[in-house]
Amino acid sequence: MSPTPRRAPLRSLLLDNLGYKIASLVIAVTLFTVFRGAGAVQRSIDVPITAVLPAPSPGNPVLVTPLPERVRLSVRGAPSVVAGLRGDELGPVQLDLRDGRRRRIDLEPSLVPLPAGANFVSFTPSSLDLRWDLLVNRSLAVRASVVGSTAPRTRIGALTVEPASVRARGPSLELEEQEVVHTVAVDASGLSPGRYERRVALESPHGGVEYGMMQVRVTFEVSPLLGERRLEHLPITLRGGPSGGPRVEARPPVVSVRLTGDPEVLAALLPSEVVPVVSVPETAPLRVATEARVETLPIREGVTAAVEPADVLLVPGRER
Repeated sequence: MSPTPRRAPLRSLLLDNLGYKIASLVIAVTLFTVFRGAGAVQRSIDVPITAVLPAPSPGNPVLVTPLPERVRLSVRGAPSVVAGLRGDELGPVQLDLRDGRRRRIDLEPSLVPLPAGANFVSFTPSSLDLRWDLLVNRSLAVRASVVGSTAPRTRIGALTVEPASVRARGPSLELEEQEVVHTVAVDASGLSPGRYERRVALESPHGGVEYGMMQVRVTFEVSPLLGERRLEHLPITLRGGPSGGPRVEARPPVVSVRLTGDPEVLAALLPSEVVPVVSVPETAPLRVATEARVETLPIREGVTAAVEPADVLLVPGRER
């Protein structure tokens, strides 16, 4: 009688109730995976981002798309590993944009080093769209403005800016239509008449534009508020002349006077207070017509006068 083969029990152990055994194995693997993954956590971290750009030289491409300061990184892993992650330690995410041609860049897992036990999930945003322009230099005129109410009956007079222009560098699309850069407004509230000088900042540039300087010197004057008044047909007063000489007359005998000064003072001024005067020479008797200058006696402080005509003829008068 031949012996029973030893393989039969082993085969029976493997193959008997095979379906139940496979089902049990699947359930065990599933449960292992579930319970093993139950301890994993997901976390989002803000990571700084930087870029290496083309050299800032005229004619080179310049990036006009503003890059975000940070991007959001989502990771998953063991709590003990994920909880200790810090964005500044993982970053910065560095982009190489030196070719100046890429229109879109995808943020890939390789851009950030993760420790063992932490797995990359995603970046938000997952990609960046880029726009480029040419870098140009241009000279822009500087304009200053003075605001605020100065002392009563005064006004802002002459205003100058030094330097009168600044060099600007930036994308051609931003600078092609820009002619002027403005300063921050200068406050002149309450200032009395006088000359003032201020160091004033330029308005902040935008769109990737840079200025060669960010401050200029603004000089301005606060002047008395001036009004005008015109008096007509004022008689000329003759002063001086040789003693005992012939009588002298002015031609024309009347003039007009244009007054400039404080409007309130001008309004209160009487015509009799304005006296046009001609000084008659005392050297020799006047025998022929001679030209003489018309002046005015002092009027009121702050009031100036201009005579029209400014010159008249002095002629021998008729003997009485």
